[in-house]
Amino acid sequence: MNTRLKGAVALAVAMALPITAFAQEVPEAEMKAALEKYDGSEVLATVGDQEVTLADAAMIYTTLPPEVGQVPAEQLLTGITDQLVSETALYEKAIAEGMDESKEMQNRLAAIRRSALAEAYLTQALEERITDESLREQYDAMTKDFEGEKEVNARHILVKTEAEAKKLVEQIKDGADFAKLAAEESTGPSGPNGGSLGWFAKDAMVAPFAEAAFSLKKGAVSAPVETQFGWHVIKVEDTRTQQPPPFEALAPQMRQQASQGAAQAIIAEVREGMEIETSEDMPPAFLVRQPEMFK
Repeated sequence: MNTRLKGAVALAVAMALPITAFAQEVPEAEMKAALEKYDGSEVLATVGDQEVTLADAAMIYTTLPPEVGQVPAEQLLTGITDQLVSETALYEKAIAEGMDESKEMQNRLAAIRRSALAEAYLTQALEERITDESLREQYDAMTKDFEGEKEVNARHILVKTEAEAKKLVEQIKDGADFAKLAAEESTGPSGPNGGSLGWFAKDAMVAPFAEAAFSLKKGAVSAPVETQFGWHVIKVEDTRTQQPPPFEALAPQMRQQASQGAAQAIIAEVREGMEIETSEDMPPAFLVRQPEMFK
């Protein structure tokens, strides 16, 4: 299927099917049984003497936008089959009118074949060269000397005066619940949430607040701290050191970056192994823009 028609099919299917529906997970046993029974040669429809098979539909699925994967499978297969029937009918009509015998079509088909096989070879070579093992080694080297920042998970109560803050500190020492006090007394936006600020690094807060928070141990409550916002009482709920992102989160980006360089290397290697000569007698360059050249 040429690029233009493939795009039209993908668009038609995507627009015809409601992507707000959610696909159902297929039980592993059911999937295994189906894969053992069906091989893709199953006929979904016939158009004249042409068969539309499950393999044809599966190939079309690989060209569709990712969100279409959320469409229920039965509805998706129906939509794809209908599009393939339309495509096959058009194909049959084109053959009947001898369009496949024109110089233009022969050139287009040759270009599609060349492009598809080149892409298939490059994809296979990249998969062999960029493995999960090679990416894991790269990840381990990247994160070996990783030194994460210290972070704290803290709550605070913000009031206008030092006297109010000192009173709150005394109440907490006497056993008052910090989160409850924050909800009742804090003038800051985190008050309704018990004063919770979540996890943060030192440079995320103004200096006096950060210095106090990062000097406290887990569970400790600060003396009143003044900032331009008012007076704070801080409680550190927990501390941690940042860890590097997990391999699973970085792997897709690492694979993409590695593929760019590897693809160029593979192409260079293949070209080096070929006898390539560029003609010294090139036609006028402007002719490349003229459709008459391939018609």
